Amino acid sequence: MQVVWTKQAEDSFNETIDYLLLKWTAKEANNFIDLVESIIEKIERNPKLFKRSVFDKQSREVIITKHTSMFYRELNEEVIEIEFFWNNYRDPKIKKEIIK
Repeated sequence: MQVVWTKQAEDSFNETIDYLLLKWTAKEANNFIDLVESIIEKIERNPKLFKRSVFDKQSREVIITKHTSMFYRELNEEVIEIEFFWNNYRDPKIKKEIIK
């Protein structure tokens, strides 16, 4: 299965890493990267593993840490698209607009 990232996914992932490096250490940033890689491997094996988003029934949401969630969708049987990463402390109304 092929995994592709949207520009928004790349940007929001990099913002998260930048924040971790600024406020924490490289260890926390590397742990986050490892978690994301592990979850993507699970999604590749079973794209329907995580719950559907309440905002968009084609998207699925997985909590990476209590601070960050990742949204993805199955484009077809061959391709999974990572849509974006979300700071769980942000206003959920904004998330609804992003997911549209």
